[in-house]
Amino acid sequence: MAANAQSSTSSKKLQKMTPQLASPTILGIMLLILGNYYSGLTYTNDPRLVFGLVGVLAVLGASHFIAKLKFGSAHAPYLIIYHLLLSFLLIAVVPTLSFYLYIWVLLLYLTDYYYGLKGAIVSSSALLLVMLGGTYYQQGGLSSKNLVNISAQFIIILFVIKLMSSLSTANRHKRSETITKVARAEGEHDRLVALINSMSDAVIATDDQGVIVTYNAAALDILDTNETLTGKKIVDYLKVVSAEDKKQNIFDIAKKTDSIQRRSDLRIAYGKDDSLALDITISRVAKSTVLDRREGYTFLLRDITLQKTLDDEKDLFIHEVSHELRNPITVAEGEMSMAIMLAEKPQLDFEQIKQTVDRGHKQVVFLGEMINDLSALSRATHDKQTMKVEQFSIKEVLEGLEADYKAQAKKKGLYLKLELAPSVPEVTSSKLYLKEILENFITNAIKYTKKGGVTIKGQAIDKDHIMLGVSDTGIGIAKAELDKVYRKFWRSEDPSTREVSGTGLGLYVTKHLADNIGAEIKVESELKQGSTFSIIMSTKGKDQPISRSPIRKFFKFGGK
Repeated sequence: MAANAQSSTSSKKLQKMTPQLASPTILGIMLLILGNYYSGLTYTNDPRLVFGLVGVLAVLGASHFIAKLKFGSAHAPYLIIYHLLLSFLLIAVVPTLSFYLYIWVLLLYLTDYYYGLKGAIVSSSALLLVMLGGTYYQQGGLSSKNLVNISAQFIIILFVIKLMSSLSTANRHKRSETITKVARAEGEHDRLVALINSMSDAVIATDDQGVIVTYNAAALDILDTNETLTGKKIVDYLKVVSAEDKKQNIFDIAKKTDSIQRRSDLRIAYGKDDSLALDITISRVAKSTVLDRREGYTFLLRDITLQKTLDDEKDLFIHEVSHELRNPITVAEGEMSMAIMLAEKPQLDFEQIKQTVDRGHKQVVFLGEMINDLSALSRATHDKQTMKVEQFSIKEVLEGLEADYKAQAKKKGLYLKLELAPSVPEVTSSKLYLKEILENFITNAIKYTKKGGVTIKGQAIDKDHIMLGVSDTGIGIAKAELDKVYRKFWRSEDPSTREVSGTGLGLYVTKHLADNIGAEIKVESELKQGSTFSIIMSTKGKDQPISRSPIRKFFKFGGK
């Protein structure tokens, strides 16, 4: 008859005794009582009993709508009062074994519904007592006929309540399962929304017409908008172009997707010169039920502009390196082949063989220089995390460089001198990177200077910044070419420059090294007069901003 405790507990959470359920029932009972009273069908003719009972029922019906009179979610007080009132009605107001007896079915059902087997036993026991007591009171005793009638009606009531309880229990289980499933689905939905919003990639979901149904915050960044996108057409916001700059309809692309499609050849254009390279994954989503069939698409957008740029630069770099390596290798191979051929002649010309080997050796040295430059470039672009930062003396570094390169300058007939202001402080930076920068300045200065010399200088700009540089009296660089000196593999078109071999990587590497230590690199040059390459850097590390105060020029070409 009764549901188990767990089902009862769940049921209490599912439904409460609401005014919409209780008040119409009470109103109907009140009208029946009044109708029977005026028809002479009640047990009593005392209007005080009839109208008193109707008045109490009216107050109870109203109490469901008045907050101060409500018992809240506790059903026991209501059920006890209704049991007492119905008992009074069946004993003192109407015939006990009348149709009013079946109102108890509702009370028994509610008691079983909220309090399970124990409640049902208490309510059914009270019913039996009322039936016996009311019949005894109204008919002055209990005959065998009355007992049979009472037993039959009691059994019928129990059978009806059993049937109602079984159906209700099944419905309650179904409702409980449905509510559990809905709660679980809502929880999964909330977790999914939180997950999507935490993604750095943009996510946009549309229906089968291309109307946006959901999206995350990253999508607004990719689409460069603050508008609410729900209900808008995706083609109005995700405007993409192909690698050939032809406009593409993203939804037409999506409709060709069977399950998953990935495109990395599309860009979203914000204007003529502003665009993002995108990696777009399109997934077809289908939901099909008996009553509903919906389809849609999910777009996962990732900004790969930097990756594309790096890939393009890598491809270009490989192409340029292979091109630059091909010439010296070809020349070196030719010279070595010539030397072998000359060595196989009956009459050996040692001078010619020596010249041939020397030309080949120069090409091998050039290849070695290029490999060293490439190694330095790799270190400058990939070893930022392992860069060793220390405090060191600028005076010590510059004096060491002067000593290292003095012999090389002297061999070429050039002077090499150091001009260091006494106020130059110690520096916190990468000693290795700073030395490589200055070494490149010095080797270039010696290489491109035919007469005169090279001056290494260092001076404080203010208490936090210094300027270090190398000045020469060499061939110089045309003003039109000054903005090109840091390009990889670039060399001046000036014939004087082309006479000297070089890889075109030195200053490109130097610029990367300067960026790594937070230094600003400057160049001043004039054709046939010389050049000055200098860096401005903080004495306290790369995170210290470089001063923008006026910097007086203290370098002069040649340093004289």
